[in-house]
Amino acid sequence: MARKIIVALVVISCILITCENSQARNKQTFEDFCLEALETIQSFYPVRSTEMGIHAYDHRLVDYSSKSVKGMIKKLTNYEKQLYKYKSSKLNKYQQLNRKLVKGNVDVALLDLKAIKWHKKSPQLYIQEAVDGVYFLLLSDNSPLSERVVSIIARMKAAPALLSTARKNIKNPSAVFIDAALETTETAMQFYREVAGELMNKFPERADNILKVSTTAREAMNDFSTWLSQLTPGPETAFAIGKDNFDYKLAHEYFLGMDSDSLLILGEQLLEESQQAYREYEQYVEANHQNGSDSVFVPATFTRTDILDYYNWETEQERIFLEEHDIITVPEDIAPITVIETPPFLRTMISGVTYQPAGPFDSVQHGYFYVRPIPDDLDRKQLEARYRYVHRRGFKGLVIHEGYPGHHLQLQIAGRHNDPVRKWQHNMMLVEGWALYCEEIMYHKGLYGDKNPSRWLSTLGGIRFCAARIVVDVKLHIGQFTYDEAVAWMIEVLDINTDSGREFIAKEVRRYCQSPTIQMSYLIGKREIMKLCEAVKAQERDSFSLKAFHDRLLAEGSIPPALLWEVFELDREQFVH
Repeated sequence: MARKIIVALVVISCILITCENSQARNKQTFEDFCLEALETIQSFYPVRSTEMGIHAYDHRLVDYSSKSVKGMIKKLTNYEKQLYKYKSSKLNKYQQLNRKLVKGNVDVALLDLKAIKWHKKSPQLYIQEAVDGVYFLLLSDNSPLSERVVSIIARMKAAPALLSTARKNIKNPSAVFIDAALETTETAMQFYREVAGELMNKFPERADNILKVSTTAREAMNDFSTWLSQLTPGPETAFAIGKDNFDYKLAHEYFLGMDSDSLLILGEQLLEESQQAYREYEQYVEANHQNGSDSVFVPATFTRTDILDYYNWETEQERIFLEEHDIITVPEDIAPITVIETPPFLRTMISGVTYQPAGPFDSVQHGYFYVRPIPDDLDRKQLEARYRYVHRRGFKGLVIHEGYPGHHLQLQIAGRHNDPVRKWQHNMMLVEGWALYCEEIMYHKGLYGDKNPSRWLSTLGGIRFCAARIVVDVKLHIGQFTYDEAVAWMIEVLDINTDSGREFIAKEVRRYCQSPTIQMSYLIGKREIMKLCEAVKAQERDSFSLKAFHDRLLAEGSIPPALLWEVFELDREQFVH
């Protein structure tokens, strides 16, 4: 009898141990939950994941079918509920900040799908997905092109189904959205044609398949273009996301303590201040520094190769300048940034200059700074103009914003964070706010010499432009501006008096209609960084180091500047009035 009791107790003990082990395995940590939520978002947006260096979904494009969207909304809603429960749990300060970041990611994804419903109002969303899906694979150095070509073919093959879904979802979009999508579709067809041609030459054994899928995709794009041109546009302000959604983004994406009304008032105030500063300094420059073009000797052998060599030299010089002037720490093993002419297959998509970072999760890191192609047949007058540009080191300003200490340095440091939650973040208020902040910092640190009136006037003009964008951003999306009204207002406020200038503004405003809150993020982000800097300086006093502040700021990743007050353990309300 005793033996039976002992055996029974052993069996019970084994069962209890098994149950405990099972519960331990099933108990999800906060970190596991964060990763699960982000992986769900990454899986739903496969092209965005490719751009960030996550390659598990490289063979797919986004699925905006009704069933897929409803399923994603359900998952995101469940994550919101779980995040609410975590709010009252015993998380440390670091975890509490990560909870806010993940919640912001989930909230904005849910806003896009459930409230704004971009997939039902923006045809551009679909055609851009088809283009970016191939583009980001071409740029990635994560694996040989011989392996990436398989995913490129898969995405080209998926493009017709994506565009078919678009035709089911979209009803009466804004005329601005139709025009933008029509233009992008033309570009997309040419892009697919040129990419297919290059891939067929490099992989002749796959040529038949590449030709087949690319041709089918281009035919679908052509049909999509025809369909778009026959659509009945919606109301003039159909692009607007509305005040409630705009306010929600300010609170949940940027964590700002202001709504669109307050932001508009601030934008108008900043515009008035920057207008006055710009015009007063413009008068000073015209009265004291208008000496015409300097007389510069132009060598007979100056070529387009020399121009490209200068671009890369200037980029390196600004990296050296940062180190010599103790502005910020530049990691010794930072990934290279190469200035190159925009490759032929990308020229239909990129007309100006742009920086393309490596994905933070990619194993191979290399940044590319694309510049406009330089013609082979520059005449003497054109060469002289280019040489004067090189002589006065005219590329400096672009390098500040796009390279050092702007996007390349900031994104490289953010990508080094060992926390995948931080590594995933790409908040535009930090990214663009930092780059704009750097333009002024580098001027005051002497990059242009002791005093450079024309450069400072250009800096003031940039601030004025960014202030005007805040006003337009808000008014477009709360329904106070139509597209035409916004274009006319910007042309008048910024004193635009050339055809090329007016064309630039028209294209800019069209982009603003599709990217609410991005435009305000530049100047507001810069202000947030400056306010935090002043607060840290006030606290640390004589021990304050601007370099240490910059190092600490960038080490936290591309997170909203408003959350950095918690990192620095400062009370924002105490310093900001």
